[in-house]
Amino acid sequence: MKIFVSIASYQDPILKYTIKSITENAKYKNDLVVGVFDQAEETLTDLPSNVRYKTCHPKEAKGCCWARSTIQKELFEGEDIFMQIDSHTLFAEDWDKNLLQKYEDCKNWFEKPLITGYPRGFDVIVKGSGFFNSDEEYIFKKADRNTNTHIMTIHLPFDNGYHSGQIAKAMNDNKYYRGFGLSAGLIFTEGNFVKEVPYDPRIYFGGEETTLAVRAYTHGYELVHVPDTPLWHWYNSDNQELKRELHWTMHEQDENLKKAKDDYIASAKIVVDNVLQGKDTLYGLGDKRTLKDFAGLSGLDYTNKSVQMDKCLFKEYEEAGFTLDDDFE
Repeated sequence: MKIFVSIASYQDPILKYTIKSITENAKYKNDLVVGVFDQAEETLTDLPSNVRYKTCHPKEAKGCCWARSTIQKELFEGEDIFMQIDSHTLFAEDWDKNLLQKYEDCKNWFEKPLITGYPRGFDVIVKGSGFFNSDEEYIFKKADRNTNTHIMTIHLPFDNGYHSGQIAKAMNDNKYYRGFGLSAGLIFTEGNFVKEVPYDPRIYFGGEETTLAVRAYTHGYELVHVPDTPLWHWYNSDNQELKRELHWTMHEQDENLKKAKDDYIASAKIVVDNVLQGKDTLYGLGDKRTLKDFAGLSGLDYTNKSVQMDKCLFKEYEEAGFTLDDDFE
């Protein structure tokens, strides 16, 4: 099966290492295609032949959803599997074999599974920091790999209009979990997802994962959290030596760019609210399931902007895991 991996990057200092990690650690290298939209002042060269590479200047960038939409429209060519990651991700050996097997496992229960979740983290250590000697520009210190499943749950319900914040939670087991949260830093599903649930370029950042989760669910996709995801993500923090430049921070430095960004964010918030209320017709909900169905699964009632704590899935996760031996409906 051909796997297409979407990578949107904004001035990312370790993009080349992400590309190196994903291509060199793949088991089925001939079945891998990587689509990169690099929004950077300095572009990459000498890339592997299976990398489709598009660039633009950072000042032309319009946010991660616009970039991811561009990849789907211009670089995706109908591959069997669509995968999306962030541009600061490292991979375990044979990661593709691992995820393909988990995807087939999920198809025992669901017609259209979508594997997702927040990956484990890693730290970037800059050469010369005194941590240890190396000829490499950076050293990557990965979190311990284990089989624990990390599910996604709600952190701040309706903290910004209809948008809700999300966090990861370790379940201390190796079960599969049906979910209602989606991570844009790990999507692994059928290629038809690009046609059925295309990325909405009107959304800036806030609401990206929330709207995509609801849209995917109402189009018949089942969000699944799996054990031992074979990748790591670099999360920004204040105490790191090396920091990733962020689009919204960089565009604060130019008055014209700041105004354009602020206008875009204001418009995007309206889009997010409309999608989550079922009012958007351009990148809206599917017809396989309803917002009421999603509320019954998750406890998040977007119609009434309330949390139904009595039947909220994230309150019952400890009893919701399943294994290959279980009959699941």
